[in-house]
Amino acid sequence: CSQVKQVESLFSKEPLPASLAAASRGKFQSQLPPSEEGRRDFARIFFADQRKIFFLAPGMPSMRPLQPTGGPSSAHIGDLNEQVVERADALFTESLSLQIAQACGTIPSPELVDLLKQRAMAALTVNVGIDFALTMKLMPTFLQPFFLIVVMADLSEARAATYGFVAEKPKHIVGDRPESKRTPFCVRLLSPNLLSSSADVAKSWELQYSMREIRSATIMQAVEMDMPKLRESISNGRW
Repeated sequence: CSQVKQVESLFSKEPLPASLAAASRGKFQSQLPPSEEGRRDFARIFFADQRKIFFLAPGMPSMRPLQPTGGPSSAHIGDLNEQVVERADALFTESLSLQIAQACGTIPSPELVDLLKQRAMAALTVNVGIDFALTMKLMPTFLQPFFLIVVMADLSEARAATYGFVAEKPKHIVGDRPESKRTPFCVRLLSPNLLSSSADVAKSWELQYSMREIRSATIMQAVEMDMPKLRESISNGRW
């Protein structure tokens, strides 16, 4: 009987939190972590056991992982020394170059890849999810974080889309393991243009949010459900 109730609870329709019911889409201001802290945070995500960073460009049948199949052991990740961070930086640069070349049919310049790499490493942080939750008066939690770098075909624009489950109340959270905890509410946070010519883009980090009620056990499923909207945005250039 208790299992039946849990299943019913999982698939019952939940209204959006009060702070988002009137406007499930909008913008909010966040702040990126200091450079070195951001690089360490990125390395921790990049070398995580589960792949959490993916790449999408026009014409691609599906998103592709940007992380290696193997990396430093969890013991080394705990240290996050400069050598581990530099290794993450190098592998991420290599993977970005390869994916852009395959998807866009042109070899990107080292300058463009370096700019995208630097800004993406700063943007791929759970901090923006926590900032969103606090801004919207939700619980300070961001579950199953997932990151997608979206690049336009002409390489004039790239965005970091951060996905995660958020909660208004503890009762909304289900799952018995940290990596499986989820809620009925998924949010997509879209960064400014990572390839903007403005040197001040990181100083005013305004993100677009899109929130929806969802029935999904994993954030990967939630991202797949959002893929038609992402592809539409890529094709028309409107987010």
